[in-house]
Amino acid sequence: MTPPAGADDTAGPADAAPAAWLSQQPLRWLAPALGLAHALAALLSLELSRQPGSVAAIWYANALAVAALAHRGPRDWPWLLAAVALGNAAANAAWGDQPLVALSFVPPNLLEIALAAALLRRAGLHASGIASAGALGMALLLGGLLPSCVAATAALFTVGASVENGFTGLWLPWVEGGVIGSLSVLPLALLVAREGPRPLRALAVSVPAWALACAAVGATLLAAALLPFSLVYATLPLLAAAAVLPVAGAYLLTLLVSVTLAAALGTGLLVPPPLSAAWQQLFVYLAVAAALLPGQLLATTLHELRRSRERLAQRTQALRRANEGLEQFVHFSAHDLREPLNTIAGFGGLLQEDAAARLDEGSRRHLALMLQGTQRMRTLLDDMLQYVRVQQGEPPPLQPVDLDALLQAVREALAQRLAQTGARIDAAPLGRVLGHPAMLQLVLQNLLSNAVKFVEPGRVPDVSLRAFDDGPMRVLRVQDNGIGIDPEAAARLFQPFHRLHTRRRYEGTGLGLAITRRIVELHGGRIEVQPAPGGGSCFTLRLPRVDA
Repeated sequence: MTPPAGADDTAGPADAAPAAWLSQQPLRWLAPALGLAHALAALLSLELSRQPGSVAAIWYANALAVAALAHRGPRDWPWLLAAVALGNAAANAAWGDQPLVALSFVPPNLLEIALAAALLRRAGLHASGIASAGALGMALLLGGLLPSCVAATAALFTVGASVENGFTGLWLPWVEGGVIGSLSVLPLALLVAREGPRPLRALAVSVPAWALACAAVGATLLAAALLPFSLVYATLPLLAAAAVLPVAGAYLLTLLVSVTLAAALGTGLLVPPPLSAAWQQLFVYLAVAAALLPGQLLATTLHELRRSRERLAQRTQALRRANEGLEQFVHFSAHDLREPLNTIAGFGGLLQEDAAARLDEGSRRHLALMLQGTQRMRTLLDDMLQYVRVQQGEPPPLQPVDLDALLQAVREALAQRLAQTGARIDAAPLGRVLGHPAMLQLVLQNLLSNAVKFVEPGRVPDVSLRAFDDGPMRVLRVQDNGIGIDPEAAARLFQPFHRLHTRRRYEGTGLGLAITRRIVELHGGRIEVQPAPGGGSCFTLRLPRVDA
């Protein structure tokens, strides 16, 4: 049966998904290729399972068809299922089965394939791929275990009469072989269906992949022939492959080890324990699954971690570029805003000096408010630039910093304000910390400036600075007698542009403490604020200290 040239190769709107490699291939060659691949995989399964004395019957063929159908729209399924039916019947006939016997097992196999593909599509695993260990488990459940149980039950009711001991002779081997076959083939088939042959081509030229493949086959055969608990040793190369190879390599080696184990069981090289009942074969299959599954779970988990790390690196790089653009924007904006602002302030100052006497009281007040607004705008621009620099800054190289010398520099910078307010600053020796001098000077300047500014009218500011060691940190406490702070508002105090009081009452931009916190965090420290006993506030800074 040949599909028409114009058959729809893609899913309908309800099945919209990211384009996978298999969904883009022409149906006219995909259907024959799938039928041939299914026939070859079925012949391999029959060859391994029908040897004299064989215990394990592992069916590798259906998982190939499941991956193909899961990545094609339902409109393509009749052609693909027809090709699979021909391949299935041809494999059984080539093995020597009677035509009616060969055809009788086709409908249950098609039911298993169609149900597995539908469940995978329903769960979205055909679109998202096996991106985690949980997704791998779900794919094996929906694409292997459940469909095998349903198909085996259907086969039991349709052809079970021709099989001796239908449950243990047909249903149980069908489920066991189907599940192990899906475990061995389905993850790799889904990966190739999504990404194409590229991962396999990369493995073909990988020396570690060839070395681990030889080690996996050799270790499996040697353990099967010479060692007790041989299936345990088959797991070790798979775990090594999961840690060293891409996820496709781990999946491929799992299939290779599965075929090796089936061959060892089929040829008698691996002798299973004595079985007193047919249902006890289940323990052989469980042992095979226990040998194959851990490597795939580890490979999928590591693959997920690598992808997460790559996405994080990409987002970090994008965020860094966005931040650099934002910083440049702020710099250019501040420069462009400063020019007209300087013009307004300059001519306003000249007007205030030369013509103030000729202006009435109202005009002089308006002019003073205008100049006050320009000064506030300058301060805001300076604080914005400083905040951006600190926010985007990398942790500075730490060096010993003398806090007492910094405090003296801050006193000199704030000398005019301290003289105007009559502020008293009581500072014990503060010692040394590890940090960046210019940044830490800005921290002290912001704290002292706030302590002098936020006081009740007519009250003389009184500021106390104390420091002591606490393990690897130097603790600095700055306590004032100002207006204090509501404990409920303390958590919001360090947020940018957050003000607890109106600008009419206290000048400021709301950026000083945000800058202070960022600088302290860049030094690996922490800053907190609590109400001070008797009124006022107490800021506590923890900075890395200099070892004696």
